[in-house]
Order: sequence, then structure tokens, then C-alpha cells
Amino acid sequence: MILFPSLCFSQKQGNVWYFGDHVGLDFSTGNPITLVNGQTDASVEGTAVMSDSSGALLFYSDGSKIWNRNHQIMPNGDSLLGHWSSTQSSLIIPLPGSSKLFYVFTTDAFYQNNLRYGFRYSIVDMCLDNGLGDIVLNQKNILLLDTVSEKLTAVRHSNGIDYWIITHKYFSDAFYSYHLTAAGITDTVISHVGSTHPIAPLATGGAIGQLKASPNGEKLAIVNGNGSSIAEYFDFNKGSGMVTNCVSIQANLNWNYYGVSFSPDNTKLYIACWLNGNGIYQFDLNAGGGNPNAVMASKTQIANNNYNYLGLQLANNGKIYVTRSPFGVNTYLDVINYPNNLGVACNYNDSAVSLAGHTSGFGFPNFVDSYDYSNTFFNCLTGVDEVSRNNNIVVYPNPFYDELYINFELDEFVQVNLYDIALRKVLSGSFDTSTSINTSSLSSGVYLYDLRSKSGVVKQGKIVKN
Repeated sequence: MILFPSLCFSQKQGNVWYFGDHVGLDFSTGNPITLVNGQTDASVEGTAVMSDSSGALLFYSDGSKIWNRNHQIMPNGDSLLGHWSSTQSSLIIPLPGSSKLFYVFTTDAFYQNNLRYGFRYSIVDMCLDNGLGDIVLNQKNILLLDTVSEKLTAVRHSNGIDYWIITHKYFSDAFYSYHLTAAGITDTVISHVGSTHPIAPLATGGAIGQLKASPNGEKLAIVNGNGSSIAEYFDFNKGSGMVTNCVSIQANLNWNYYGVSFSPDNTKLYIACWLNGNGIYQFDLNAGGGNPNAVMASKTQIANNNYNYLGLQLANNGKIYVTRSPFGVNTYLDVINYPNNLGVACNYNDSAVSLAGHTSGFGFPNFVDSYDYSNTFFNCLTGVDEVSRNNNIVVYPNPFYDELYINFELDEFVQVNLYDIALRKVLSGSFDTSTSINTSSLSSGVYLYDLRSKSGVVKQGKIVKN
């Protein structure tokens, strides 16, 4: 598992983005290639996108609609109770142990709906509609919590299998962490810490602004903007789901914050301001050994070209992308090329990515910022999905090269079988401890596997060799 941190950013579920005015990015080659075939429009603020582990697009959402990979609205994919104007309108998370079922979480908008539809989820089955996907019957717009801020993120659980889905209650100081397991949402952890949203007296727009997790999942950062200004970061426990130890890095109560992002190495925090306090600011979270006063004193302005800076999003190439005004006419993205570097050495590049005449809108797709997703891909014809009866079994990496690693905690031997796509057994072995399998004899392609104990199959799924 020592290799695990370096594997997170190699996963390809974040290769494709759609946002703004029918625009997108494809990170398959590392540097983004602009796409102009998306179905979101210029007014959209928040989106979410999901690809499989090969980087192939599955579907995307703006919180009110879900489009399939052919850019058509799924048959039951309209009338979601999120909102395209919510900062983080949606988030797509695979059901642990499955590569065909996905939870689409949504948040409502402050200005248009006064947050009245709250925090909800719908479940997409990728084998419906002839493999293009659709929302499962009676699994649409399921209410989890009323009146939440426009904030939504997720962290991989410390067990390496499950996820924590995190949002913030409005008119409250409470973070809500929902534990998503193979059995669905099984627990809710409430943490009362930090500022009450919005800061009194009530200010319009106090719900807007991003909530992000560090790639290692150990910290959260949250900002509010437009007259109810909050800028704070916290510790997050990936095992318990608790949020603790609020540190305020509020620079000016009159500033309006919108975007926030951590660096890939978890040591730098970036905050974007719009309207007042125009600029992007970096904070060194290691300053003074992490002393809050030293972190605050480390504040460095890395961008200020009299723009309104909006959404920030870490990509799986290790760079942070930036949307900015002028509203409705900006057809470029900015980028922080080396966000691990201190101060201006992070290399902020203005107008770095052309959107081919399309406008960016306020924000980007919402992802798990480690890009550590569990889904591979699903063959709806053979009915082979990843299934696990024991959450302590991990098969990794995916994609793999010449070694495949298997970690398990069972009091009996495990037989490992690997099959090609025609279901012919190509490798087999029995082990009584965690192991690695040399796969250098195998050609690149898709393989199926199962792990069997004396009680039967304990895990099965699909995996890719590069």
C-alpha cells in the first residue's frame, strides 16, 4: 500500500470535464484538449462528471439534468431537485463494490430556490437504457437533509473502500458526513465546528462558495462569499467522519470568496476572491509547523489582474484550473502550473487554456480531489460487475502493469483466478496472506477476476492491464 498515494492521480475517472457554455476539457494526454460538444449552458455554475477507469465518459450532470455519454438527457434524467446555479450543484460517486451503480448527489441554489429542496441523491444504473444509463425507478431525488449550503465534497474512507460525502447545513455550524458503503448510506456523522452559515446579520449569498478536501482526505477547506464572508480549514478524520480544529484564515470581512483548492501534496491552500478582494491567495499550511498564526502570515497573492476570480479545481494532471470574469465573455481559463511550490513559484498563468470561443461560467465539475475512485467498467451483456462480500479485500492498481496486488484479511486461504474477456482462465493461484501476482505474461486489455475462499466467491470484478 506504500504505492497508493502515487496511484491516486493516475486514475482516469476525472479525464473528461463538462461545464460552462457547452464546453469541456479532455485530460487524456495530460494537457487539456478543449471540447465543444457538452450540453450545459452559459448560466451553469456547478456540474459533475463521471468516466470509467479507462477514461471513457459515462455521464454528467448540472444538478437538474443528467446527460449520457451521447450527450442526451437520460430517459428519467430530468427534473432533479438540485440546481445548475448551485456552486457545487452535484457530485457523482460509485457505489462501493459496484461499477454499474452510481449515486448522484445534488444541492439546491440559494438565489433561485432559497435552498428549499436541500441535499438529495438519485441512483444511476449504467445497464439501463441499453447501456447508456438511467435513474433507477423510485431512486430519484431521495432527500437526505433540508436547507444545505451550496457545498458538497467527498473523501475516500480510511478503509480504502467506502466514501464520506460531506456537506454543510445552512443556518448552522454543522458539517454532515454521510458514510456511503456497498449497502448504501449507512451512517451520518454531524460535527458542530467553525462558523455558523451565514454569519449574522443575514447576508444574501452566504450559501455560495466551494467546499474542498485535501487529496489525502485529512483536511477540509470552506469559503463563503457575497457579504457573508468565511474562509476556514479543518481537520477531517477519514475513519470517523468527524470534522475538528477550525482555523480561520479570514483576511477581510468585506472580501467575497468563491473558490478554494488544495495543492496535490496537501501543503498549500488556494482561495479565490470575486467582487471585493479580487485576487487568488496562497497559504502555506506547513508554515511554523502548521501554527495558525504562521499559516495566516504566509498569505501570498499570486494573481490580481482586476478580475473576479471564481471556481478553482485541481485536475488529475496536478494543476489547478481557474475560472474568472468578465462574466459571460471570458473564453479562457487560467492555471496554477505548480501548485505545490511556495508563493509565486507556483507559476500562475493567465489565459492559459482557450475554450474555442465558449465561455467558462462560474465553476468546474465537482470531483473527489484525490481522484481515488473505485469503479472500473461494467459489461452489461455478461453481467460481470465488481462485487465484494468483504470490504477488507483490495485489488489494485487499476489499471495495472506487470504486477497485480491483492490485500485481504481472512482466516483461510484465497484462490485467485484471472480470466480474459472470453472467460478463459489465464492465471490462477492460492494464497494464505496478501500477495502480488506477476502478470508480465499477459497482453494489454480487459480481464475479469474472482477471489474464492472455502465459503465461495468473496470478490469479483474487472480490471485493465496497460
